Amino acid sequence: MLVRIIIGAVAVCLVVTLGAAYHLTSTVVGKRHDFEDQVRQWVQERTTITEIDVIDEYRSKESYAVVLGKNKVGTPVVAWLTADKAVFDTMDRAVSRESVEEAVRKGFPDARVLHIVPGLDENSRFWEVTLQDRDGRFHYLHYDLFSGKLLTSYIVSPA
Repeated sequence: MLVRIIIGAVAVCLVVTLGAAYHLTSTVVGKRHDFEDQVRQWVQERTTITEIDVIDEYRSKESYAVVLGKNKVGTPVVAWLTADKAVFDTMDRAVSRESVEEAVRKGFPDARVLHIVPGLDENSRFWEVTLQDRDGRFHYLHYDLFSGKLLTSYIVSPA
């Protein structure tokens, strides 16, 4: 009898845990979908981008939706968007994401690259690279978007 009660309790806990995990996952996916829908609307209303390649986020003093794509004539472009602001630039003169990633992997061969996104801070445009080293520390590197020069780097150690 005791074994049946224990098995029943474990089964109930398992069902509740799986239900909570499903709910959390569907909520996160739903919010990401809502974010992308909003960004697509902003792109259509406020930019000349006709083909979207990537929708991402950049977070700093101000958070931006970042859109990489192409304009009407096929020129690669980037847009940083908020509800109130749209900043736009061409990527034809920019250092490629692949070149930045290659440089980072050479400089930090044992680190894991977590995120690479075009960043914007006032008038400065850069690639922000987030990586994690073997010691668990997070490195944030800013490379000039057009020259590839390292502008800034800082490390955050886990608590």
